[in-house]
Amino acid sequence: MSEAAAEGEMAGTVEVGRRSWPRSTVGERAGQTVLLAILLGGIGLGMALVPAPEGHGTHCQLGLPPCGMMVMTGRPCPTCGVTTAYALAAHGRFVDALVTQPFGLACFVLTAAAAAALAAALAARRSLLPLVATYGVAAPALALLLLALASWAYTWWTM
Repeated sequence: MSEAAAEGEMAGTVEVGRRSWPRSTVGERAGQTVLLAILLGGIGLGMALVPAPEGHGTHCQLGLPPCGMMVMTGRPCPTCGVTTAYALAAHGRFVDALVTQPFGLACFVLTAAAAAALAAALAARRSLLPLVATYGVAAPALALLLLALASWAYTWWTM
């Protein structure tokens, strides 16, 4: 470890590549813990749901009504199949999830990755805020939007 890296570690930061990774504050750790609990709860909920064999409608197990667009037009809405695909992925059926609704699989993978990143940050007592500040959220949000639209087109033709 270089002298500068040793001084940074003592000051509460660690050099990762060319960037520093500061220690998290108590408030950040509390927020990370709450967010981790929410993400793990979502994964647990996906595991508790029984995926609908039709490829959509799993959300009805949560007390939600059937998709209005599907009922009125017979065609899927942009989120038709997302809950089913998420539940399939939570059960380890990744190919089935991809075939059902690609965006649902993406949501599950992102949830699991975010939970892993938060758990690692909490274990290391490090803040994730510099990553958000450095890389921003606009490009990932746009990519998710485009994936959601492409997935809707896919389900439009396959359901």
